[in-house]
Amino acid sequence: MLFYIERIYLKEISTLIRRKDIRTVKKWCKENQLKIHKDSSGEFVYQNDFDLAYDIPLIYELKLKYGNEWEDYYHAYNSDELHKMLDLSKTRNEEKKEYVPKGKLSRKLFGGSQK
Repeated sequence: MLFYIERIYLKEISTLIRRKDIRTVKKWCKENQLKIHKDSSGEFVYQNDFDLAYDIPLIYELKLKYGNEWEDYYHAYNSDELHKMLDLSKTRNEEKKEYVPKGKLSRKLFGGSQK
C-alpha cells in the first residue's frame, strides 16, 4: 500500500496568505513552526501542517467562544454549513437558565422577592 502525503509549495502558500515575496512566506512558515522541505520541484511544506497553522487563530477563537463544542463549529466552517450551527446555538441559548439575583439589592432591581 502506497501512502502519499500532500504537499503545498511556497508559491501556492504565497497566494493563500496574500504575500508576494517568498522570503515573507518563509518567515511566515518559520513563525508558525512549519518545516520547509525541498525536492526537485521546489520548496514545500506538508498540506496538513499548513492547514493546521493557517486555521489555528480560528480554532483558538472557537474554543474561547464555544468551549467543548468548538469542533462542531470548526467542521461547520470547513464544510460551509455554518448556517446549521446558528439553529443549534439558538436552542442552546434557550436551554440556559435565566439570571437569579443573589443579593437584596439585586433582587429588588430584578423583581425578585425580598426576604
